[in-house]
Amino acid sequence: MKKRILLIATLFGATLLAACGGGGGGETFTVASSDLAISADKTQGPALAQDISGETFTFGAVPDFGTTGTTSVVVTSTSATATPTFSIASTTGTASGALEFGSCIFRVTSSTFPSTSPMAVGKTVTVANCQLTVSTRLLVADAIARERSATLRLNTAVSSGTLVTVSINEGGQVTINGKAAGTVTLQPVTGG
Repeated sequence: MKKRILLIATLFGATLLAACGGGGGGETFTVASSDLAISADKTQGPALAQDISGETFTFGAVPDFGTTGTTSVVVTSTSATATPTFSIASTTGTASGALEFGSCIFRVTSSTFPSTSPMAVGKTVTVANCQLTVSTRLLVADAIARERSATLRLNTAVSSGTLVTVSINEGGQVTINGKAAGTVTLQPVTGG
């Protein structure tokens, strides 16, 4: 999947370069040199929750949750100061609760999972490696919103790509779904 996305991004970049060419003196513009990766630590976690609020991330099995089949995760954040919430659904059951950061800390308050499950009511699952990666590589820094793929990593489990709306301004600041998300390094590209 990542190879396909990279191929599409490369072809888009090549097409864009070809479109800018011809007629002498090529135009210079800037693109992101890498993808944006945001870790769910105590500093970035609350903003990350707002960036992806309402988006569904679909996984295969998630070992930390004890799920063995398709598992979906939705994070909801109503404001920068309110505690974000989560909902998880799999073939084994559903769960919801409060989401805290310092990694991703899922505190289960409602669940249909069996009492032996890590997702049972009253249990807490701490995912040390919790990170969002957004495909910003080769995205033009022109502040125009475009759909790009984003994946969520929960330790060894990585979601399939979910489309989010992304823009990058001329300073390299990235927004996801209209909210500030981070900064990427830009590189100049000249058409011609």
